Amino acid sequence: MEMIADLPLARFDTDRAAAMRADEQWLERVWHADNTRVLVLSEGNVPVTDDVSLIWVKPEAIDLDLRVVAECAVMLGVDAQHSYVALVGDRVTVDAVSWVSLRGIGAQLSARDVGLAIAAVAMNSWHGTHSYCPRCGNPTVITQAGWARHCKHDNSDHYPRTEPAMIAAVNDADDRILLGRRNEWPEGWFSTLAGFVEAGESVEACVVREVFEEAGIRVAPDSLRYLGSQPWPFPASLMLGYRATATSTDIEREEAEMAEVRWYSRDEFDSACTTEALRLPNNSTIAFHLIQHWYGKPIPLEWTRK
Repeated sequence: MEMIADLPLARFDTDRAAAMRADEQWLERVWHADNTRVLVLSEGNVPVTDDVSLIWVKPEAIDLDLRVVAECAVMLGVDAQHSYVALVGDRVTVDAVSWVSLRGIGAQLSARDVGLAIAAVAMNSWHGTHSYCPRCGNPTVITQAGWARHCKHDNSDHYPRTEPAMIAAVNDADDRILLGRRNEWPEGWFSTLAGFVEAGESVEACVVREVFEEAGIRVAPDSLRYLGSQPWPFPASLMLGYRATATSTDIEREEAEMAEVRWYSRDEFDSACTTEALRLPNNSTIAFHLIQHWYGKPIPLEWTRK
């Protein structure tokens, strides 16, 4: 089974410039270069123009002392034309038509912009919750071009963590797909089943466990097929997508989490989407692409959530 190509938030075509992170003078050099472009975030959102293009600004447009910039700058990457830097922590704002979440517009951005922006959003979330050392409780400072934090009190370094989560398109012997609606979602909102990988657990074991916990459906472990992954930094997930075959079909949903779980044939799926009884995740999500992979042809965007 072929993997899903070009998952929207997994696209990235610039060098992350990891070798630059050990250079303590990186910011002073990059900040004064004509080819540097800066991405400013606001509450985890990115600035875009009317045509949903990401807004990059030059350093001279940022009204901050370089010492303040050093407390919030993250080196995102470089290409043949530019160096790219993000400012995290809502230290400054820029003029923008709108501020939007990558959840909704990621698929519309270029590979360059979405790859850099998704890293910026991930690092913004991490820095916002790791101002203090988890070992001794003292304040930490940003280091390694924004990709680490250092505690001067106990001399420890801390790095971003990613939380792996499985997401699965489960099919039965008749090639129906299993979709569910969580309790907090509006009527008609369905998606593939997903869940976080627990400590000491493989992703494949997580698929089997989570599908049974949420839907009461048994999945054949040897049927699992990995289809691809993409970051989902809201705040810190990596979604690993699978196709799986069920060995049972009687649904026993977990009432504490799931409002509905249903099997859909393609005819039932077509009818429910056409009448808007079924609303799908938007096309920035891996869930949309897992469902489309099962469906076998492009899914109309009007079937997705607005």
